[in-house]
This record gives sequence, structure tokens and C-alpha cells, in this order.
Amino acid sequence: MAKHDAPPDAAKARKRRRRRRFLFRLLLVTVFAAAIVFAVNNGDALSPSNWLPRIGAFFSGGGEGFPVDVSGNQIYRMEETSGGTVLLSDTYVTVIGSGGDEVMRRAHAFSDPQLRTAGKYILVAEKGGKRLQLETRAKTVQTVQTDYDILTTALHKSGSMAVVTGAQQGYNAAVSVYSVSGKLIYHRLCSSLVADVAFSPDGKQLALITIGAENGTMRSGVEIVAVNSTQSETLYAHSETDVLLCRVAYLSDGTVTAVGDTAVWMYRPKKDVCNIYPLTDGSLIGYAIGDDSVMTVVKPYGANAGASIAYICPDATAAFTATAEGTFRDIAVSGNSYALLSDSYLYNIGSKGIVGSRVMTADGRLTATDGSKMLVLGLKTLSKYTAPSRLNESD
Repeated sequence: MAKHDAPPDAAKARKRRRRRRFLFRLLLVTVFAAAIVFAVNNGDALSPSNWLPRIGAFFSGGGEGFPVDVSGNQIYRMEETSGGTVLLSDTYVTVIGSGGDEVMRRAHAFSDPQLRTAGKYILVAEKGGKRLQLETRAKTVQTVQTDYDILTTALHKSGSMAVVTGAQQGYNAAVSVYSVSGKLIYHRLCSSLVADVAFSPDGKQLALITIGAENGTMRSGVEIVAVNSTQSETLYAHSETDVLLCRVAYLSDGTVTAVGDTAVWMYRPKKDVCNIYPLTDGSLIGYAIGDDSVMTVVKPYGANAGASIAYICPDATAAFTATAEGTFRDIAVSGNSYALLSDSYLYNIGSKGIVGSRVMTADGRLTATDGSKMLVLGLKTLSKYTAPSRLNESD
């Protein structure tokens, strides 16, 4: 039987189908190859702790981009982390993604919550209560119950938690360290009050702010202790009578910095020397501690508005000082890039001075930064801006 040629339209249709199948296979190969490269270079991004919350946010319809509506929430704290912006309210701890989507919302029942973040972990503690709640974006990792009321906490990137509480009769405070699994791995009873605590970068030491009395005079100081050591072992201790220290932290090079009402201390263990930067001619109204620096905000005596800022290096010298205009609201840091918010301006500040400023007309209360972007929390919205690179930028 003679073989008849297919009609011209049918032949063209077969060619189109073959072309589509070829292009589809080529696309599959390309996507598969790209997926392999992405997986190799972004293994952490593919972990369940990252993609599960995004799936949940997608199906719940959470997030419509910036500005984010936060009306109806009483927000106490805001911190920028590698996993998003963490908001602590009176009822929830929430994580907002880089696009303004809500990627995590976890309830808490704490009347006076305290927020700490480190690495992928978020710690919420009940100040004056007896409970801790360790979170990641994927799940509640651990809850810890203490025997005495919580005074303050610290969090290490490994998930270890340091907790300062009241103590049994005869002592003024206790310092406990729990592992990420909730196991108690260190406990120390203190005769002095402990106002703050911080982990060293490797998690093997703790720095404490202590407050005590000697001959009727109050003394404030810094103690450094080794985690997992005997209770009596103290690696370093120094106190003074002319300063009330309130915050302690480790810089990236191991320097221990302590911020007080009249001075900033910089203790350098390798040199066993403590240098002091005095805060004079005003009242300390704000500060932030970066990777290798501290920025202080001091309101001059008698001034109605405006503040003096200082970028303090590990040797306790100021790389620069400058003036920020307006009534101070908040300060935040990422690395060594600072965001300072007043009622008039949002400042972008680096290691060499003020990089730029943005005119603010909104009701900004809190700020956060990742170095390139800046967030401002108002009464009803959370707004996102590119870090200003010129003075007096505006919409």
C-alpha cells in the first residue's frame, strides 16, 4: 500500500510538538543543574528551619511587603538577625522576612518579656518570672523552668543560655548555664548582685556585671569566669566606685566591654589591661555594642534636644565624635554599622563618621539595621529604607 504524505498542517503540528518536547527537556536539564549548584552553595538555606516557615507563611497568606501593619500590637523590642527581623510584643515573638512577609509567629504568656537573639536562636524570658522559651523559626526548641526569679539572660549562637536569677538565703544572685537541650551545665552562687551577663565568642567564658558594697560605698565591676569550671574560679575581676555599669559584651577580638553611666570600659585579656573612655558633659541616653566598637549617645547637660555620639574602639579611644540632631529615640547596630533614630532623622553611621541621614516625619520609636537596609517601627507600621548615603535624604 502506498504511503501517503501527511497533510502540511499535521506535519507542522508534529514539528511544533517535537520542538516543545526538546525545549522542555532542555529546561529540565538547566533547572536541575542550577538546583545542584544552588544546593551546594546554599545548604543552610535549604534546611527545614528556613523553608518550612516560608511554606507556612505562603499558605497562610502572611505578609504583603513593606510597610508592615503592626497596629494592635504593643511591641517592646526589635532586632535584626540573619533570619529576619524579630519583633517582641506583649503576646507574640514574630519574625518578619526581608520582603515583609511574616515567617514565624509564636505565642508567649510572659508579663515582662525579655528578648535575646544569637545565630538562628531566639530566647524569650520572663523577667521577674521563672520561665525561658528558646525558639528557632521552625519550632520551639526548649523551655526551661528556674527555681528563682529571672533577672537577666544571655544567649550563645550554639543555643546555650545563661540565666541570672535570685538565689538561696545568704547569696544575692545565681548564674546558671543551660545547653540547647535544656541540661544545666554550670551554676555559680554570687554574693554580689549581677546586673548583666554575656558569653565569650567561643561560649567557654562568661562576663558578669557585679554590684556590691564596700565600707558603705557602692562598687560596680566586671568578673570573668570559665563555664564548666569550679564555682570559686574567677579569671578576672575589677570594680570601681565612680561608675554604675549596666551592660557587658565581648567584642570579636575577645575584648570585654562594659558600658556604665559615666564610662565605657575596655578590658583586653591578652594584654591584661583595662582602658576607660569617660563619658563627660552629659547623661548617657543610649548605646549599642558592635562587633569591634561601642557607640554611645550622650545628651549634653541643659540641652532640650540633640545628642553627642562617640564611636569607641577596643583601646578605649574615640575614632570620631559627632552631633545627632533631634530628640533621641533608638540606636541599633549590625557589625560596626549603626542606625540612630531621632524624631527628626534616621542616621547611617560607620567607623569614620556619619555616612548619611534621612529626614523622618513619621512616628518612629525603634530602629534596626542589617548594614544596607534600615527598619523603623512606628505606632502602626514597620517601614524599610535603604541606608542613606547622603545627608538629609527624603522621599
